[in-house]
Amino acid sequence: IELMISLLLTLVSLSYYVNAEDLSAYSSAQANTSLWLSAAAYCGSSSYKTHKFAGPTTGFVVTAIIEDLPSDTEGYIGYLPSDKSIYVTFRGSSSIRNWITNLDAVKTTYTSYSECGCQVHKGFYDAEQKVI
Repeated sequence: IELMISLLLTLVSLSYYVNAEDLSAYSSAQANTSLWLSAAAYCGSSSYKTHKFAGPTTGFVVTAIIEDLPSDTEGYIGYLPSDKSIYVTFRGSSSIRNWITNLDAVKTTYTSYSECGCQVHKGFYDAEQKVI
């Protein structure tokens, strides 16, 4: 059951990993760290700065809280000294407002990083734009 919960959290949460040394390499260890950080995002924004990070996230330092009450978008930014990495973590969908946002699945151009030529779901993009 714990594995199923972990997989579910992976599917419904989003954690961006940024490593200044190599952006192209995949790492199972960093994916696992992202999973743990994504799970912690469900603890609520009021607990992020006092959360006791464990496992691969031991020593993680939250530097900023991401929150927009009208859209119920939240997460945090921080760094992990042990691997010299910065993480931006968003909590996945956990409320009716989030699921309503999810229904706006029309694709739109991701203008925050226009060089990529990417398109994203408009609902997520609008929620992301409210907090960056």
